[in-house]
Amino acid sequence: MITLFALLCFAWLVVRSAKTYLTASRSFGASPQAGIVLRPLSPLSSVLGRWFPLQHQTGSYFAKFSSYVKYGSTCIGTVTLWGMIPTLWLSDAQTIKTVAAESRVFRKDVEQYETLNIYGPNLLGTEGADWKRHRRVANPAFDEATNAFVWMETVRVVNEWFAELDSKAGSDSTITIDVLEDLVQVTLFVLLSAGFGRRVSWHEDSSTEPPSGHKLAFRAAVTTTISHLLTRALTPNWIYALSARVRLPLIGPILAETRESFDALRLHMLDLISLSRAWMVGGKVSNMDAGLLRSLVEANMTEANDVHHKRLTDEELLSDIFVGHLFQTSAHSLSFAMALLALYPAVQQKIYEETLRIWPDDCPSTASSSSHKEFMPQLIFFTAYTLAVFQETIRLFPPLTRLSKIAQADTTLTAHRSIPSSSGEIQGITPFSVPVRRGSIVAIDIMALHMNPMYWGQDAEEFKPERFIDTETYRWPRDAFFGFSAGPRSCIGQRFALTENVCALASLVRSYEISVPNYLAGKPFLEQKRLLLRWKPLITTTPINCVVRLQRRMPVA
Repeated sequence: MITLFALLCFAWLVVRSAKTYLTASRSFGASPQAGIVLRPLSPLSSVLGRWFPLQHQTGSYFAKFSSYVKYGSTCIGTVTLWGMIPTLWLSDAQTIKTVAAESRVFRKDVEQYETLNIYGPNLLGTEGADWKRHRRVANPAFDEATNAFVWMETVRVVNEWFAELDSKAGSDSTITIDVLEDLVQVTLFVLLSAGFGRRVSWHEDSSTEPPSGHKLAFRAAVTTTISHLLTRALTPNWIYALSARVRLPLIGPILAETRESFDALRLHMLDLISLSRAWMVGGKVSNMDAGLLRSLVEANMTEANDVHHKRLTDEELLSDIFVGHLFQTSAHSLSFAMALLALYPAVQQKIYEETLRIWPDDCPSTASSSSHKEFMPQLIFFTAYTLAVFQETIRLFPPLTRLSKIAQADTTLTAHRSIPSSSGEIQGITPFSVPVRRGSIVAIDIMALHMNPMYWGQDAEEFKPERFIDTETYRWPRDAFFGFSAGPRSCIGQRFALTENVCALASLVRSYEISVPNYLAGKPFLEQKRLLLRWKPLITTTPINCVVRLQRRMPVA
């Protein structure tokens, strides 16, 4: 009897799911359909992303533009495995521009960011009026004064790193390193100093001995928290809370280590907040070089009835500081850039020649705000190749490969059909209307957009920095580049990131020749490329085994 009841329940669930799936799939109109996928940006999607969906299937992190070629469309309909929610995948620049701009119709899928609200609501995990308040608080911090400070701190930190590399180099002035490990430290130190007023030195802050009242040293607390972030995001709150009271088999030690790292970072952040508040109360705001920390703490100390709506609660302050420490996208992008320069020595040589024009004697060992005004315009505007290399890097390896929005009302978008020719060229491009039902998910497929030959040509998968240099007859497709997102929710720290990354990349190439490690030197180019450019889809695009060989350049005669 029990078996019969169980079978009837299972049959009912199957029929109900099939009915829901058919209802969802009928909402796509003329868009081709590609079956069932995991919800974009869900933690489970990140964990399983290296294996499911299979490569070249819609929703795969590694499909690039292949799925859109298969269906001959820049819009593909799918249904989520859980919830059977209609999900439209977009690789069309104009359609994506519309979705990004119309924030009242297409709201951020904040449910997928709730796992990052560990200490409280923050800039990433909010929408609507709450998000505007967080953005309004943080916005003034990203000004030219901050960019100048980022420049100075990047110069300081990379020179400390170079000294560390030189001390470990062999007699031939070469050293082989896993660049991600080092660059996480470089970019973290710049962020902590320029963003949060925690000036960290490569040598002085290397101690693992925790200060009084702490279980972990600050540097260890930050790095271990980042390494345990996915564990924390994937663990339901009730299991996480239970593990503090009951010893759970298998996962207990991992959760205990995760909890310890997050608690340790919380204590360090509270110390930072306490010091900042004391400076403000004591009239020592000038001690706070870090504009972002100053803005956040000022908002926390604002009266609750502030007419400008710029107040942050204690939990929001802590959470905004936390997410500022969280993402290591600059480290990841610079790692990919170094691997690409090792693979493409001709591109590296062009950057070197560019830096020679700017720094004929050597790259600066110290910097001031005036040097930022002198050198950054040259690197970004007058001799733009270094910037182009960085942009091409994040076109090929965007920090986020996808974003998702939730439709707040029934609406219509315009996508395009195409017919691939025998030579692989896209032809016969025609527009068609895409109905979007309220409650549907709209996935902005950044990786596919960046590989779309309609905008980037038939060699879109190749590394070619010249794509980002305008000429008299060519203007690179701004709307087809989503490296810093777009619309109202575009990356608030774009100039911060460009200043840091361009400075670090130029300094690195000016000081070192980058090449593939010895164990790859004899392998075919495609094999070198496959091994050096591997990555995994965690919360952000994360390189795997990015190992290069560095050799100190001889002084210019």
